[in-house]
Amino acid sequence: MHHRKIVLLCGAALATFLLTSCKEKVEEDSSPVIRPVKIISIKDASETQVNQFPAVIGASRLSELSINVGGKLQQLPINEAQILEQGQLIAQLDQRDFLSTVSSAKAQYTNAKEEYERAVRLAKEDAIAKNVLEQRKTQLDVSRAQLDSAEKALSDSTLKAPFKGVVAQKLVKNLQTVSAGQVVIKLMSGESFEASVDLPASFLATIPKQESDSNQRQAFVILDSAPSQLIQAEFKEASLLADASSQTYKITFTFEPPAEKLVLPGMNATVEIRVNQDNASMRTTAPLDAILNDGTNNFVWLINEKDMTVSKQKVTVEEGVGQNIVITHGLSANQKIVGAGAAYLSEGMKIREWN
Repeated sequence: MHHRKIVLLCGAALATFLLTSCKEKVEEDSSPVIRPVKIISIKDASETQVNQFPAVIGASRLSELSINVGGKLQQLPINEAQILEQGQLIAQLDQRDFLSTVSSAKAQYTNAKEEYERAVRLAKEDAIAKNVLEQRKTQLDVSRAQLDSAEKALSDSTLKAPFKGVVAQKLVKNLQTVSAGQVVIKLMSGESFEASVDLPASFLATIPKQESDSNQRQAFVILDSAPSQLIQAEFKEASLLADASSQTYKITFTFEPPAEKLVLPGMNATVEIRVNQDNASMRTTAPLDAILNDGTNNFVWLINEKDMTVSKQKVTVEEGVGQNIVITHGLSANQKIVGAGAAYLSEGMKIREWN
């Protein structure tokens, strides 16, 4: 009898334990599911977006200068890194042969002119055949062309700076014999330079297409040697074809360096791009997996920060490809939406930020 009582007491205790466990299990299962998600903050539409990109400095104008005729260099009064004014002498060939050719051509032209003028006078008196007059005219034209050619060769034997710049490289030495068209120096503009950056498509997509919005964009060049100084830059050109490997677009800006700063091609710098936005031109990008479609509309999961729940928010997106999509309407400044994890949510579901 005593053993039976012990068995009954143990059974009752086990039953109580099981019921309690089941109750706790049911209570645990009935607790709301809290999904971990990636949270994206929508930037203030009225603020200035500042973005910085690494850049490489290049010469906005780099010319290879050559002499159009061949000969022996007689003067080469320039050095590398020398600043040249427009029209300043760079190189000159030995002038003796060119001057001799010009002198001979002038004598031939003078003689041909005299012969032609004499033939004209005789033709008025019918004292010369018409074909002889035509021959004299032809000889005059040929001698004039030869004189023009000789004078041009003489002029081409002297090379002068076509614009103000800096000698980037000297490729010949004085007293050297050069051929026609051989590059003598490389001259780069010292007044303006270029800064080229590779911009991702996701950034370019946030800049309004309208030309009227161009005054809302500013660009500055920051030299590594002067990190605290902003240099105003102007847009020059853009490559419309993305790099196959990086999916970026090459954008080039021009700028004039401060007079006290030494700037050379190949130097490293940073291009800072500022975009001033307003509510009317609100644009933002979101990852592709943050934008869903319910069969009728595109939407995102808008986060209620008070209770950390989500609700559908209809949005208008711009057509495009890539990992980021441009949202043009449907969101306001300072709102937060779900990024990664959006596909597993439902209306009113609780969430927490996934770190």
